[in-house]
Amino acid sequence: MKHYLEITLIDSGDEPLYLVWSKLYVQLHLALVEVKKHNDKINIGVSFPEYLFNAEKGIGFLGTKLRVLANSEEELHNLKIKDWLARLSDYLHITSIREVPAHKVTGYAVFSRKQVKTNADRLARHRVKRGDITFDEAVKRYQNVITTSDLPFIQLKSLTNQHSFRLFIHKENKDHVGIGGFNSYGLSMDATVPEF
Repeated sequence: MKHYLEITLIDSGDEPLYLVWSKLYVQLHLALVEVKKHNDKINIGVSFPEYLFNAEKGIGFLGTKLRVLANSEEELHNLKIKDWLARLSDYLHITSIREVPAHKVTGYAVFSRKQVKTNADRLARHRVKRGDITFDEAVKRYQNVITTSDLPFIQLKSLTNQHSFRLFIHKENKDHVGIGGFNSYGLSMDATVPEF
């Protein structure tokens, strides 16, 4: 990753930051889907420079900055992120495209999506598909099996079925560059982004 732009969320008092994160991420997701439509792959990843997670205390924080990274300026230009985020201009500051400062890179990180089964209804719907139990029976069965995560997350709504879900984000530090592609959230299981 050689180029990036940085998006800073502005705490204006009008909109809570978690809501700004949600709106920002919906638009970023749509922009990345559009890029994939044209290239059939996504070479653009994200990083959260202020990411904080303490498993012992159960504290997670994404911060107020999002970096969008790519190997070339052209890839970031083609993303047209300023157009996608135009309606959020009161809540965001977007820098111009810049070169990653190689002398400031302190390491690498993989930001990935961590999926957890977050509610009894979802588990019940999955179980009902097997055809051996009713929905009400399944909800009762799974009511106490709910799992969650303390990882930082962004609350989103599926554009296909309108179900709300949490996009839990896990960070793993690496001491070397990892190669791979990114999903439509800018996250990856293998590909690293530089930390600086």
